[in-house]
Amino acid sequence: MFMIQIYDKVNFKYLSKISFFSILLNYKKKIVFIAKSIIMTKKNIDLKIKTLLRVNFYILILSFIYSCNSEVNINSVNQNQLNKETSLYLKQHAQNPINWQRWTNSIFDVSKELDKLIVISIGYSSCHWCHVMEDETFANDSIASIMNENFINIKVDREENPDVDQAYMTASQLMTGMGGWPLNVVTLPDGSPIYAGTYHTTSQWDDILKRIIRLKKDNYDGLKELAKNVKNGVTDVNTIYKREENGDFSTEFLDNNIESWKDKWDIKFGGDLAQQKFVSPSKYIFLLNYARVYKDEEVFNHVKKTLDIISNSGLNDFIEGGFYRYTVDSEWKIPHFEKMLYDQAQMISMYSQAYKLYKDESYRNIVIETIDFLNSKMSSKDGLYYAAMDADTDGEEGKYYSFNREELDLISKNTDFETFTSYYNIEINNPWEDDRYLLLPISKNYETDWLKVNNLSKSDLSFQKGIWESNIINIKENRTKPRIDDKIIVSWNSLAITGLVDAFEALNNQDYLTKAISMFEELKDKSFKKGKLIHTYKENQFQDGVLEDYAYMAKASMRLFQATGDEAYFNFSKEITDDAVNVFKDDESDLLRYSNNNELFTKLITVDDGVIPSPNSIIAEQLFNIGHVIFDDEYLNLSNRMVSSVQAVIDNNINSYSVWANNILNRVESFYEIAVIGPESKIITDEITNYFTPNTIVVQSKTESDLPLFIDRFFEDETYIYVCQNKTCQRPETNINLALEQVPYIN
Repeated sequence: MFMIQIYDKVNFKYLSKISFFSILLNYKKKIVFIAKSIIMTKKNIDLKIKTLLRVNFYILILSFIYSCNSEVNINSVNQNQLNKETSLYLKQHAQNPINWQRWTNSIFDVSKELDKLIVISIGYSSCHWCHVMEDETFANDSIASIMNENFINIKVDREENPDVDQAYMTASQLMTGMGGWPLNVVTLPDGSPIYAGTYHTTSQWDDILKRIIRLKKDNYDGLKELAKNVKNGVTDVNTIYKREENGDFSTEFLDNNIESWKDKWDIKFGGDLAQQKFVSPSKYIFLLNYARVYKDEEVFNHVKKTLDIISNSGLNDFIEGGFYRYTVDSEWKIPHFEKMLYDQAQMISMYSQAYKLYKDESYRNIVIETIDFLNSKMSSKDGLYYAAMDADTDGEEGKYYSFNREELDLISKNTDFETFTSYYNIEINNPWEDDRYLLLPISKNYETDWLKVNNLSKSDLSFQKGIWESNIINIKENRTKPRIDDKIIVSWNSLAITGLVDAFEALNNQDYLTKAISMFEELKDKSFKKGKLIHTYKENQFQDGVLEDYAYMAKASMRLFQATGDEAYFNFSKEITDDAVNVFKDDESDLLRYSNNNELFTKLITVDDGVIPSPNSIIAEQLFNIGHVIFDDEYLNLSNRMVSSVQAVIDNNINSYSVWANNILNRVESFYEIAVIGPESKIITDEITNYFTPNTIVVQSKTESDLPLFIDRFFEDETYIYVCQNKTCQRPETNINLALEQVPYIN
C-alpha cells in the first residue's frame, strides 16, 4: 500500500492507500479493447476519447509489466555525478548509491550506444514524498544495484527543467490518469516513455524494475510499440491546430461558462469543490473583473467569501507570514507546508486587486505580511527571491509548524488554557498527527461572536495573543529551520515583480515600486547569457529559458512601464514579447511552444492556467496590450488568433483557463486605454490605479512621446487624462472623477 498523488492538469488530489496491484486486477481483462482504442487515428480523437486514453495507456503498460547541460559519456554514467550540482534537490541525491546523472542532451547518445533503458526521476527540493522515496528507496543498495546494472539513471529538478517535467507529466497523465512528485518514468534509450508512476515503496519499485527488465528481454518490440503509441498520444495533446477563422467571442459564451463553473463552487467553504484545496489566484482576479463588468453580485460574494476564508485558513502562516502550497482537506485547515515563491507572488497580486475593490483592511494586511515574509525569509543578497521553503525539518513534514502537548502548555502559560485552545481551534483529544497539534486562529468573521461567548474585549484578546505569539516564536527559534531552495528562477521572480507593482498601486506604498524596479534591473542583468534569456541560475550554473520566463518577464516590464511612465520598460516588454513569438513559434498552430528542447520526445504547448498562468495566455495578453498602446493591428490579430485557437478547449472548463477567459472578456466588452500625459502624470496615474480598473490599460508619460497613444497629446502647462477606445479618444479631462466617469467599470 502507498500514497499516490493525483494530477489532473490543474489540481492535485490524494488517493490514500490505494493498492497499485488492485488496479491491475480490475483492468487486466480489458486489454483487447484497449489495444484497439489506442490505435485510433489522431483525427478521430476528441476530448472524451483523450480522457479515455489516459486509462487505456495505463492498462496497456500494466498488462505488459504484470504479464510476462555538461556532457555525459560512457564512463561518467558509471558513477553518481550529482555532487557537482548546485541544485539543492540534485545535491540531496548526491550520496545515493545510484549512478545518478543530470539531464543533458548528450545522455541519449550514451543510452542508445549502450542500448539501455532510462530511469528519469523528477522532483524538487521542498517535495515531501521526494524526500521519503530518496531516503527509503534510492538509498537502498539492492535497488541501486538493479538500476546501475540495467538502466541509465537521470535525476531532474523540475524547477530547473520545467519542460522535461511537463513532457513526462503529460505522458503520466495519459498512461495512468495520475501524476505528482516524485515522478518516476522508465523510457526507451531515446527518451520515449514506457512506464510512469509517482511514489513507490522499495518493494514496489524493485518489482516494477525487474518486470520491465524481463519485458525488454522477452518483448522489446512490444515496448517500442507502446512507446510509439504513448508518444503519439502526448503529441496529440500538445497540438492545437490553426483555425480558419477567429473565434466568435460573445457575452453569452462567458455567461454560460460562468454558470457551469458555479456548479463546481464550494458554497460552504469557498473555492471550487475538491478534496484538497489549491489557490489559483488568476481564477479570482478574472472573477473579480467579470463581476465588476457585469455587476454580478453572486460572483462578487463568492470571491469575497473565498478570499476571507483563505486569509484565515490553514494556508496562511499567521506567525511568520506567507502561504503554504495547498491544504490536504476541503475545509482549508490542514496545510501541506511547503512555501513556493510563485504562490506568494500571485497572492500579493490577488489580495492587492481585491483590496482595491473591497477596501477590506484584512486584505491590506495580508499583502503587507506576505511581502514582509518574502523580504525577511526568502530574499537573496542581490535582492531577488529564492524559489521555495521546504515542508520538512528533521525528516518530518510540518514539524517546524506544529506543537506537542507540552509546548501548548508553554505557549498558553499565564493565560487561560481553554481560552487559548478555543481561539486556535485545538481539540486536545484530536491531534493533527501523533502528539502534534496545528494552531488555526478563529476566523475574523466570527471573532466578535467568539469574544462575547468568552466574555473578552478586543483589548483582552490582543493582550493574550501577544503572549501566545511571543511564546510561539520563542519555541520556534530553537528548532531546525526549513531548508531554503536558493536558486533564482526568472519566471517566478517576474511574477513577484508584478505582485509588487500591484501592491504599490493598491496600497500607495512607494517602497514596493522601488523594490520592484531594483529587482527588475538585477534580474535583467543576471538573466541573460550570450544574449539569450535563461530560466534559473545559481552560482555558475544556469538553464536555458522557457516560454514562461519570456512571458512573465515581459508582463513585469509592462507593469513597470504603466507604474513609472518610463518607455524603456515598454520597449523591453515589446522586445522580449517579440522574441518569445519568434523563438517559440509553432508551425502547426497560432500558439507558442513551451521550450525548444529538441531532445524531448514530444513538443510542448501548454495552455491551461493552473497554479501559475499559461505563458501562452500571458503572451496573448501582452500582444493585446502592446497593440493598444502602439495602435498596431498585427499584434492585435495575432493575439486574437491565439485566443481563438483555444476557445473550444476553454468551453465548459473555463475555471482551468482563467487568464484566457480574461482575454475573452477584454474582447466581448468595451476595452479602454487611459492615457495620462503631462508633468503631473505620475501623481494622477497613482490615484487612478488606486481604483479597480477591469478591461482597461492605464499608461502615462511626463513628456512628449512617439508612442501612438501619446502622439500630439502632450502640453507643457497641463496634465490631461485621455480615455480612448478603438484608437479614438474622448474629450480630455483634467479632473480625475470626470475622466473616470467615461469608463463604466471603474468603482
